[in-house]
Amino acid sequence: MRAKTMFGAVTGAFLVALLAACSGPTTNADPTLRPTATPSPSASSSAASTPKDVLFTITANVRDKTGNTIAIGLTAHKPLPYSDSSAKSLIKEFVSTCGTGVGTTPITADTLAANGSILLAMDLTSSTPGKQFVSPINVTLGNVYYGQSVIGKGIAATVASQPCSSGFTWSTSGSAHAIADFESGNPGPTLSSWKYALYGFSVPAESKSTIEACKVTLTDNAKTVIADVPGWDPAQSATGYACTIGYVGE
Repeated sequence: MRAKTMFGAVTGAFLVALLAACSGPTTNADPTLRPTATPSPSASSSAASTPKDVLFTITANVRDKTGNTIAIGLTAHKPLPYSDSSAKSLIKEFVSTCGTGVGTTPITADTLAANGSILLAMDLTSSTPGKQFVSPINVTLGNVYYGQSVIGKGIAATVASQPCSSGFTWSTSGSAHAIADFESGNPGPTLSSWKYALYGFSVPAESKSTIEACKVTLTDNAKTVIADVPGWDPAQSATGYACTIGYVGE
């Protein structure tokens, strides 16, 4: 089971190395924001400390209200089918957060089983916790047709009455644990269904904020799955206002 200690201690060293490597603003930076110095890239190799179950990572720089740079990151782990004994705590966490369901259908352990659910765990982290971003960051964590849950300070559902189907807004830096659900519609789970989804960070163009130094890293765990799906090119992930990766539709 990927216990919470795994998402904390095991991924911690990896995320520190990744976030330390994000530095410097892009040419898309808003001219009204004062650039600040960021740490030099770490000399240590992040590959050596990458957990074996990681699918991909997304890292970027944003700014807080004082103009200082904050590095943010997302680490996605290999999904677990509902039937895997290691998924028990993920199921418990997901149901406790998303029991009201998506639409009018409540979510229970039984409905996850009946619909062939897989659960994709993700970690969100920041280099400097407790700082208010220049503008709230929109966080995309999967497919809008299925549920996603987030537990962590400073991040909340975009629509409070739809806590698992409206997306998330990140206003204050910190760390969080997220779970995205994907369902096959029958008791047989499809472990590759996570590839038909979008992940990452964005801000409105009118927000006077930018997302800089965007970097997406796909591990071999992901590359073998997403090769036939458009939208997964890391070179196309940065726009200045977004750092996202994944399926964007036909």
